[in-house]
Amino acid sequence: MNVRRACATFAALLVVVSASSVPSYGQNKPAASAQPQDQQRKLSNDEKSAYIALSDVVDGVSAGKLPAPADVKLKFQHHLLKSSEFVYIPYILELSGEKFTSFPVTMYVRAVQKGAPAPEGKGVEASWPFADVYFLTEKNVVMTGDVAEVPRALQLSPGEYTLYVAMRERQPKDRKQQAKTTVLVQDLTVPDMNKDLTTSSVILATALTPAPEQLTGQQQLEQPFTISGYKVVPSFGKPIPQSGELMFVFFIYNEGVAAASGKPDLDVDYLFYRTNEDKPFTKLATQPFNATTLPGQFDIKAGHQVFVGQGIPVKGAIPPGEYRMEIKVTDKTNNQAITRNVPFTVTN
Repeated sequence: MNVRRACATFAALLVVVSASSVPSYGQNKPAASAQPQDQQRKLSNDEKSAYIALSDVVDGVSAGKLPAPADVKLKFQHHLLKSSEFVYIPYILELSGEKFTSFPVTMYVRAVQKGAPAPEGKGVEASWPFADVYFLTEKNVVMTGDVAEVPRALQLSPGEYTLYVAMRERQPKDRKQQAKTTVLVQDLTVPDMNKDLTTSSVILATALTPAPEQLTGQQQLEQPFTISGYKVVPSFGKPIPQSGELMFVFFIYNEGVAAASGKPDLDVDYLFYRTNEDKPFTKLATQPFNATTLPGQFDIKAGHQVFVGQGIPVKGAIPPGEYRMEIKVTDKTNNQAITRNVPFTVTN
C-alpha cells in the first residue's frame, strides 16, 4: 500500500519580533518540514478493509462514476511552508453539520497531479504524489463550539493538484443505519518556493506558545502547526476582538547574502489599509534583518531561516471594521522585493 506521510525534520534559526518590531531572541530550533515516514505500524485486517473500501469510493468519485457523498460537511483550510524537498502543507479539516458518532472514523487523503499520467497500480497500490490514511478516535477530533476540527499535514512538490479527502465512520451497531461517508474534492496549487525571494504563507494566529523542541512523528502528525519550536494556533481569518491581537507569523526564503557580513540584509514593512481604500491609514516602523539585528550564529548555509512573528494589540489602534495588511519584504542585497496582502476583520 503506497502511503506517504508528512513529518517535521528540518532546522531553522528562529527570530521572533515584538509588536514594536524589535527582535526579542533567536534560537536554534527544529521547524516544520515534510519527509516520508517509512516506518509505519502494520494495519489490522479491519483497518485494511476500511482503507481499501474508502479508496474505492475515491476511485469512483475521481472517475466520475460516483457522486461525492456528503453526509458530513468538510472544509479544508491550509498554509504553505518550504521544506528541504517538498512543500509542507499543514491544514485544518473542519467538520460541520451532521456529526460522526461511530468511531473509529477512517480518513483517507489522496493528491492527484493535474495533467500528469495516471500512476502505476490501482487504488491503494498506486503511486500517488501523496496518500495517507488515518483512523480517528474521538480524542483526535477537536471541538470548537459546534464545529469539529482535525489537524493534519501533507507534502507535495510544486504543481497543480486535485485533493480528495474522504471520511467514513465505523458501521453503527444498528445495521439498519448507514455509516456516514463524505468526500471533499479540492483544487490545490502548490507554488515553487525554491526560486527568487519569497515567503511562506502569512499565518494569522490566535496564539503562539512554546512547544517541545522535538516531536515524534505521531506528535507532529497530530500537531502540524508546531513550527520552529512553537505551537501556532491558526485563526484562518476569524474576526479579532477588540481585546485581542493581530498575530501573525511567516518565513522569508531565498534571500541574498551581504558580501561584507555573510548575512541577509532585509527590510520588512507593514502598511494597513481599510477595505476598498488605496491609501494606508497607518504603518509600522521598518523592521531590518541584517548583521546588526540577526543573531551572530545565523547562517543561511546551515539552513537557517528568518521566521517573523508579530503580535499587535488592536484596542485603541484599530477600530472595528474590515482591513488589509500589506507586508513588503525588500532584499537590499539584490533589490528584489515581494508583497503579501492579508485581509483581517476587527470586531467589538
